[in-house]
Amino acid sequence: MGPQFVSGVIVKIISTEPLPGRKQIKDALAVLADVAYVDMLEGDTECHVRFKTPEDAQIVMKSYKEIQIKNNWKFEVLTGDHEQRYWQKILVDRQAKLNQPREKKRGTEKLIAKAERMRLEKTQQTSKHIRFTEDN
Repeated sequence: MGPQFVSGVIVKIISTEPLPGRKQIKDALAVLADVAYVDMLEGDTECHVRFKTPEDAQIVMKSYKEIQIKNNWKFEVLTGDHEQRYWQKILVDRQAKLNQPREKKRGTEKLIAKAERMRLEKTQQTSKHIRFTEDN
């Protein structure tokens, strides 16, 4: 089914320098409110954060001065036409992801690939160097 349109839950974050990873942004904002999704590409200077409720977005906007000073971010709640266009983007991205062809493996092919992966992991583990340090 996918995300349902709710007005006032999308916050745009703008930064003067590249933003940290998706997880770092989510962790920084999750302290204040429930984050549903962080939409960004690695190294971008702006991203969109979807919160679970409009109240969560408002909580972040009210306490955003301390986050802004700490991280040098600028926050903006999407409204009107910008919000409509972003929700369209969400639906288009979702359809593109769902319509991607995926490689289908069945039966023995799947088992062989799994065994090969396990063998590779095992050889990587055994080839690690063990270093002993001498405490004086």
